Parts: sequence; C-alpha cells; structure tokens
Amino acid sequence: MDINLDIQNILVIKRMYELRNVGLVADSLGKTSGAISKNLSKLKLQLDDPLFIQTKNGFEPTTFIENNIENFEQILSSVEAIKHQAFCPESYRGDITIYANTLFWERYGSKLYLTLAKEAPNAHYSFVRWGTNVKNRIIDGEKAIAVHYFDDSLPQSISQMEIGKGQVVFFVREDHKAQSFESLANYPIILFKTPGWNDNKYPILDRLRNIGFHVIPKVEADHPAMIHDIVLKSDYFGMTLNGTVPEGCRSIDLPEKLIIDVSYVMSCRRSQKDAPLNKWLFDTLNSVLK
Repeated sequence: MDINLDIQNILVIKRMYELRNVGLVADSLGKTSGAISKNLSKLKLQLDDPLFIQTKNGFEPTTFIENNIENFEQILSSVEAIKHQAFCPESYRGDITIYANTLFWERYGSKLYLTLAKEAPNAHYSFVRWGTNVKNRIIDGEKAIAVHYFDDSLPQSISQMEIGKGQVVFFVREDHKAQSFESLANYPIILFKTPGWNDNKYPILDRLRNIGFHVIPKVEADHPAMIHDIVLKSDYFGMTLNGTVPEGCRSIDLPEKLIIDVSYVMSCRRSQKDAPLNKWLFDTLNSVLK
C-alpha cells in the first residue's frame, strides 16, 4: 500500500473515531461537514478501506481503523513533540566554546565567565584566542561562537550578529607632545595584530589611506599589555576603540570627517544562529559589553 497521508487527515480519522459524527468532527476542527466528507472520501481511496460505516447510532470504525488507531495516534503524538528545544542554563551540562582576540579576553574575559558561570554553573567552558585555524573550523561546522569585529571576508554560511559599536581612536601616553590627529604623523605607531583577522592587512588602515592618511606600522604585536607598556614608555602611539583606552593614556580622536565606526559581532554557523544556547550567549554578551 502506497500511503502518503496528510497530518490533518490523520487528525480527521482520530476525531471520527472519538466522536462518530461528521458534524461534530467538523465543529471541533473549525471546518464544514462537506470538507470533512471530502477528507474521508480521499482517505478511503488512499487506505483502500471504508474506514467508518454509517449506522443508526453514528459511524462505526471498521476493523482496519480499530487495528490501526494506535498507530494514527502515535503519528499525531510524534508531530506534537516536534518543537523548539527549551534551554535552561542552570541545568545545562554541555560544552561552551568562545573564541575572541587577546584584547577582548583581557578586558572582558573574567566578567563574561563569571556572568555565564552564575547562570550555567554546570557547563564546561573553553575561552580560546582567535586565529586563522579557528575561522576555518567554524566555517567547517564547529559548534562554537566567536566575538570579533565585523569581517566582510567571511562566507554567507557564517552569521555575524552585532553586539555593539565603537569608533576608532588613537592613543598616546598622558604627557605625550602630540595633541591632534595631524601631529601624530611625526611619531611611530604600534599596531595590535590579531591572527586570523589582520594577518596580511589592516582594514582600518586601508580605510584611513583611502581618505588620505597614510600610516606605516613601525611594529606589530598581538599582546595588548606589551603595546600598552611601549606606549607608556615612548613616543609611540597606538590605535584602539573609544572606551578601551589603556590606563595612563589619553585618546586622540579622528577629525569629524574621518570618523570610522567598527561593529562588534558574535559569529557562529548561520544554521546554529537560532539555537537556544547561542541565543542565550548572544543576550549575555550584550549584557556584559554594555
């Protein structure tokens, strides 16, 4: 028997079995009696059985229906069980892996962990530095999230959900002679290098060059503490986002016409974007960064 049953038609069989009356079945499903009769006629052909026999006391189910009513009910129960998975942080015991650059971990890592651990104390956490191999692993399907700046080179299979914005600023030590953006041209710059994001080029420097400000890095480092120390002890200047200028330093804003906005994003596989775990992580990151 070639069976291709519609779920609504299986529901009609179940209601007919319970109510034994076409009119009552129609009322219970918000349909007309004619529509229910058409459903039953179609089902008789599909199942090659009369299904229900009319008597003076209503419609009686055939032996076929009696023998299979549990199977029909099981199908309906299985359909009702199909729903979005509920997520309870308190009872979650799985793994949570988050990738981010060193600067993020230095400034927000402990606060993020303590916030997550308070809500999901039984989870196992891995906080790992971002890198080229990490980008490839997420692209290939690893169930993890990454916190970074928006990256237009990532494929469409990766979702990048904004969790904040910032503006590019330069920073110098408090007693540095430079007082304006233009005067920085006389001093060397040290840049924060993030493996997997600006290995070969600095997107922000490219944008600055497009508007006439040419910066050639004197030195690159992927250790924020080292960059901070060099700026404090020399005439070097660094580049960061507003609100993240290191202690003992002051910012030098770009001229109004040169303002560069940068988006912070949480990245994951697009197919996992709406997973309850990832939605919770997104909300928590929003809370911590604010």
